[in-house]
Amino acid sequence: MSITKFTVLILLAFVFAVSSTQSQVKVKSTKWKSPTFTIEIAPNFTLPIQEAKGNSIGEFFQFKNYGTKIGFGASFNFKFGLGAQGQYRPYLTLGYTQLQAKDDGNIFVDSNIIRSTYPLNGNRITYDPNNIRSGKSEMFLRIPYIGAGFEYAVTTVDKKKRMWYPFFGVEFLASIITGVYRQTSSNVPVAPGVETAYTIKSDLRIGLGAGLGATVRFGKSAGITFGAKYKLFNLIGKKSDQSNEENKMNLLDKSAVDLNSNLSKDRNIGAIEFYLGAAIFLGKSKK
Repeated sequence: MSITKFTVLILLAFVFAVSSTQSQVKVKSTKWKSPTFTIEIAPNFTLPIQEAKGNSIGEFFQFKNYGTKIGFGASFNFKFGLGAQGQYRPYLTLGYTQLQAKDDGNIFVDSNIIRSTYPLNGNRITYDPNNIRSGKSEMFLRIPYIGAGFEYAVTTVDKKKRMWYPFFGVEFLASIITGVYRQTSSNVPVAPGVETAYTIKSDLRIGLGAGLGATVRFGKSAGITFGAKYKLFNLIGKKSDQSNEENKMNLLDKSAVDLNSNLSKDRNIGAIEFYLGAAIFLGKSKK
């Protein structure tokens, strides 16, 4: 789905939600109290930013960035409503983000083998921008995570009915970042027609997120949630070291010119997520 189509979908969902809320306000007389617990299941469309984003998969092998262009994911959130109106909301989150890119014209490893001394010392790199071979290639960064956060919900926006409310918050994330690069060559001597996979070995990183959104209630127990979040998955724990396994690479997100002169700066894996999902409300506050 293109960015434009997804934006239109979000806008349509927002208009529908607001229209439904307004119509229910006219016919409902019961005052819905703030929920004690909120469970959210929210798929998302993701845009890689900072060094997660690249113009070409080949930039990954030049150690400029991770070469991804688009992504998707989902999160499961369990939120606790504290305060007289449930406006203070600590929460737990469990989710998955995948960032990816593909190239239907080029491959970026000039052999089907990455030696066990990756990255090579000095200026040498596996990918030679002056000798790109034809074929198909794909890059994937896979990021399962668990975290804890805190939100403030503006319950006074609709204090008479409490049918919708905006919120904003921050979260801390523990992520296992891994990935894979795959290529299929069209010519010799790089095994034409055979797909070869190269693994980015999994590594733990600590990160953070921040975002804002809104929840709309369609009943006492159900509704939707939508919004946007910025996430930096590798704020803490960056490191770069040599891989000693064939066709396997480390994440290499910390500057390390002693390993390769192109590793001259840290690489931040960031993303902006746009989500739209379902919300389930359990319990209610005293007021």
